[in-house]
Amino acid sequence: MSIWGNTDNEVPGGVYLCQVHEHISCGACCGLYNVADPSLEALREVLAYRTRAFALVPREIDPILGFKERVEARESRKRPFADFHHCPFLGLVGMGHSRVGCLLHPLADGNKGIDFRGLSFYGGMACRVYFCPSYYHLSTVHKEIVREAARDWYVYGLVITESKMLSTFFQEVERRLNKPITKGGILDNKKCLEAVREFLELKLHWPFRAETFTGLGNYFFGDQLYSKPPIDYEALGETTSACDIILQELVSDFGSVNELREAENILYGLIDKVVSASFTTSQK
Repeated sequence: MSIWGNTDNEVPGGVYLCQVHEHISCGACCGLYNVADPSLEALREVLAYRTRAFALVPREIDPILGFKERVEARESRKRPFADFHHCPFLGLVGMGHSRVGCLLHPLADGNKGIDFRGLSFYGGMACRVYFCPSYYHLSTVHKEIVREAARDWYVYGLVITESKMLSTFFQEVERRLNKPITKGGILDNKKCLEAVREFLELKLHWPFRAETFTGLGNYFFGDQLYSKPPIDYEALGETTSACDIILQELVSDFGSVNELREAENILYGLIDKVVSASFTTSQK
């Protein structure tokens, strides 16, 4: 059971990813990170303001739409992905406003069980039935690990839609271990858990992120409007890296072979940490 009532059995892939628990949730499909400044500090400030302001709004159609107009007039309309809608009804929800969520949801504060999501850009039906590709493309155990390993909603929302990057990382760990990983094998092993967290948080501070690819968000829809650019290995005099999928998903750009090797070593190092810790534990 999730914090807002959905069960794992009710969603594609059998693991609920949207509102997981009091501190873990995702607003990526609502364009959370598709803003001029997607830093944690900036998003917290924006979401906190909206939450305070919406608490004063009468739950009627015209006042709610007026709130939307005020938010959009107040905030920058610059978007890294121009065709990806950013919902002005994203705010902070839960006890102590501990995570990101929908201010129009029937279980949000002040809504008294009434579903106002029909007033959003895509309408209430889209909010109820849309599930991001990670529901379908990530394995059960990989989804369970990520939703438990992420330190907070901010990191979780940045990485949970990165299905290619996550699958490739975990599959390489499994290849080296020559067996599937388990949720307990990662989460109950302090060194494994820390290595996985380091990997997830590469999204925050990846030093080789292409300067021409603005923002931190991931455009994960199937229309390929904003595909991540391939890495020009030929310009480096190199063949395709064994880490190519992860490097491309991190939107990497390298000025030299040394930079490429440094990036590969970061990834290999994290994979080695998980594998080494797993072997050490299994041999005790």
